[in-house]
Amino acid sequence: MMFTFELAFIQLMIMATADCSPKLDNAVVEDLLTMLVRYKEGYDFRNPGNWRYIPAFTASFSHSKNIKAKEIVMFDKIWTNNGNHYDPNTGIFQAPREGLYHVSSTVVSVKGKTVYAHIWQNETRTVGMYPGIGYNEATSNIVLHLKEGDKITVRGGGNRSYLYSSEGHYIMFSAYLIA
Repeated sequence: MMFTFELAFIQLMIMATADCSPKLDNAVVEDLLTMLVRYKEGYDFRNPGNWRYIPAFTASFSHSKNIKAKEIVMFDKIWTNNGNHYDPNTGIFQAPREGLYHVSSTVVSVKGKTVYAHIWQNETRTVGMYPGIGYNEATSNIVLHLKEGDKITVRGGGNRSYLYSSEGHYIMFSAYLIA
């Protein structure tokens, strides 16, 4: 397979140098060289062995809790945490690099009570969740362009929100780099 890739690379270089201006020729050759180096170094993210380099986490909440407006929910059960960019002690996912991230959260209300919650990017409220009263759930999904160091949280959205969960882990929070 490596021989085939290198042969294709050489053919692409010949085609690029045959019909391109010198400035474009250099850019195309540089891009092809970068692709070859990344391939040789194992940066092919389609390879399951490299998935550990993709920032991703999923965490859930294992008990019911009353949360205040803007209070950060600290999800205590970690299912996946590639790179340890989610901190269960603070409830914060911090983007390790710039990119497009898919962010999702699900909340469930306690019987007879309401819950309001939002996904926050740094100090900006994004999408909200309001499942209604009593054992209802709401899920929000959003794709965000995050810069390195941006922080994502799930926070309470009303004066008093009653999150329902148990060992069944009905409330969750996750994010992962998609591009």
